[in-house]
Amino acid sequence: MRKKHVVFTLILLIITSITLCSFTACSTGPKYDGGDWGTPVMPGDNSDYEPGDDLDEIRENPVISTEIQNDLYFSVDTHTAAYTQLKNLILNGRYYGSLASFVKIDQMLNYFHYDYSTPQDDQLLAINASMFDCPYNGEKKLLRIGLTSKEVELTNAQNNIVLLLDVSGSMSGSKKIELMKKAMIMAVENLNPDDKISIVTYSDRTRVVIDGMTIGENESVIKRKINDLRADGGTNGAGGIQKAYEVAKNHFIDDGNNRIILATDGDFNIGISDPGELKEFISAKRNDGIYLTCIGLGNNSDYSAATMEALAKSGNGYWGYIHDMDDAKKLLVDGLASTIITIAKDVKAKIVFNADAVKNFRLLGYENNVISSDDYEDESTDAGEIGTGFTLSLCFEIQLNDGVELSQDLDIANVNVRYKDAKSTPEDISDELDLPIDGKCYTDSPSQDDKFVASVVEFALILLDSRYKADANLDNVIARLQSMEFDDEYKTQFVQVVTTYKNNVGNSDLR
Repeated sequence: MRKKHVVFTLILLIITSITLCSFTACSTGPKYDGGDWGTPVMPGDNSDYEPGDDLDEIRENPVISTEIQNDLYFSVDTHTAAYTQLKNLILNGRYYGSLASFVKIDQMLNYFHYDYSTPQDDQLLAINASMFDCPYNGEKKLLRIGLTSKEVELTNAQNNIVLLLDVSGSMSGSKKIELMKKAMIMAVENLNPDDKISIVTYSDRTRVVIDGMTIGENESVIKRKINDLRADGGTNGAGGIQKAYEVAKNHFIDDGNNRIILATDGDFNIGISDPGELKEFISAKRNDGIYLTCIGLGNNSDYSAATMEALAKSGNGYWGYIHDMDDAKKLLVDGLASTIITIAKDVKAKIVFNADAVKNFRLLGYENNVISSDDYEDESTDAGEIGTGFTLSLCFEIQLNDGVELSQDLDIANVNVRYKDAKSTPEDISDELDLPIDGKCYTDSPSQDDKFVASVVEFALILLDSRYKADANLDNVIARLQSMEFDDEYKTQFVQVVTTYKNNVGNSDLR
């Protein structure tokens, strides 16, 4: 067990170093003496920063002056695991010091569904935007760019699914193995009768429990095999991953959805001697049309989020988290198609602000997704993925120049989104969406979606104790949320999350 943890720690260190290197390699991005993109300060903003100062563990995106740089490039994905962890910590009253390490604004926003325009004709994505006064900072506007992906009914897809299940000893604690079994049975019950299911397990050894069985009349057999699983022994993660891809390839469906669903607490030794080979191995398999969904299980204290996120990004997949059966229902019933069907890959966004109108801007979330202009133009760049039926909110705080009037024809920015069909080849050219942002996007009567997005952002800034939180206040967030009516159980639950946090903290004036 000790050896396993040593190797696992080594892998995390190397993944972290790779991530840090990706920032320094960017050919564009904020450039100034004493800092780089990872530094949460720009010239003219929070000028009390000195090079060498200790930085918070969570590094927020900086305010960028358009005099220095008026454009930004980043990849777009739909992971939601961080918010699921965060809301479960709050609702269950389990605090481990600051909650800031669980706050990822993009994943908080992407957890929810919004009433945005839908793709038309052959388009896989649709784009829209709105701009309104920032409720927690009187000098700023919030610019919300909404993306919606085409909805594919699960019944219209032919699915070749491999359940890659961790049955090692670490899964025995906190009833993780039982939670995993119930969740996987829930998924099987909601797949199509003619879908193919395989089950691969790993502990000390790798075992193929079911090999390409059609669900239909075999559903009871499949569920019994899952119920019979027991957790024990070490963790041969490498063997499990390699065997799962082998099984998926054996039952590959041309023009179908070929997907591995990895369920684990994340505490595993990949087992590849060169940790850099991990990304190469999974990346090669995604080029074969086999994608990876990673589902984390277990308590936040014993769950490796960094490993799961790295695996999901390498596998053109999705990263989710299950703490209880309500989470399982959202991932594997209400959102099963979104969880296992990727509709668009290599999704990248570019925004160019009009420096005559906009003084500065700040991207909210997606801190690890910033790319260079060269990567944006390069068709071979691996970027983010979007599942079917997703709605995303890409948010910016912007400050207009002094004296600028918000006339309808005011040119504010231009947004460009590039993406490829999930079934495209590396040689295929990206499709593009282009959206001019002008004064007509501004409203002094924000929609319910606008107000909800603003509430999520403001709550996140409070949890982060952000240097950019300005007048963010829990009472204001709660009042805004309570002024709205929701027919969405997950948005209703968010109201409970915020009020529970306030009640537990016991300070209505917390900022």
